[in-house]
Amino acid sequence: MIKQLFILALFIILHNQSHSQSIYNTTNGEAIFGWSTAKYNKPDDGSRLINGNTEGTVNDAIRFTIWFHFSSHWHYDFSQRFGIYTGIGNRNIGFITKEMSTSVDDNTGLPYMVKWKRRSYALGIPLGIKIGNMDKGFYGFIGGQIEWLYHYKEKEFLNTGKRKYTEWISERTNMFLPSAFIGITFPHGMSLKFTYALNNFMNKSYTDSAGNKPYKDMDTRIMYVSFFKSIRWKKEVYEKHEKKH
Repeated sequence: MIKQLFILALFIILHNQSHSQSIYNTTNGEAIFGWSTAKYNKPDDGSRLINGNTEGTVNDAIRFTIWFHFSSHWHYDFSQRFGIYTGIGNRNIGFITKEMSTSVDDNTGLPYMVKWKRRSYALGIPLGIKIGNMDKGFYGFIGGQIEWLYHYKEKEFLNTGKRKYTEWISERTNMFLPSAFIGITFPHGMSLKFTYALNNFMNKSYTDSAGNKPYKDMDTRIMYVSFFKSIRWKKEVYEKHEKKH
């Protein structure tokens, strides 16, 4: 459904671009405060959870990132009160948990609790609806997006140091992550947005080299609040610049 709506929005924008001044481009970065509802569920088949984990919530600290976040959006305003936008953006999204380690304590011979950080760079396409005052740049927006998770990294903070693993186009995460968002834009381009993922971040079907499915019993819905300031590129600015030359 999101794909069909995006194609329709893109068609409307491109169709009207040649003769409408209601179309403009904005660019922005983002400061993201993210967390998750990560938890382990009791295995249906009675098997044990990985690394000696127990059933329950394992989400930990809020994750703050500013790199590398960049978006470019194309807006089409039907009127002063209503508009739509789409575009493309890159984000660093993920979550932090406290789980049992992959190593064991030298004294007890058992795994111990450590911090895990899992993240992926994501390339996303949004489709948003805007309602408010477009001339003053004060409006609310709501919509959805689909993101492609293309570079995965995880860090495990052991007593003996830090274990790090990275992979391009990883099977550990779901390749595509749909999400919904809602937010508000204030005059002068400052915006506040809340995003909620509609699917698990980690791939429950992933099987490691030992034949285990480490995320089979793990729910990993992420969400985040982001702040950003948009720079608007107006068509008349280009025209004035061209006339001077």
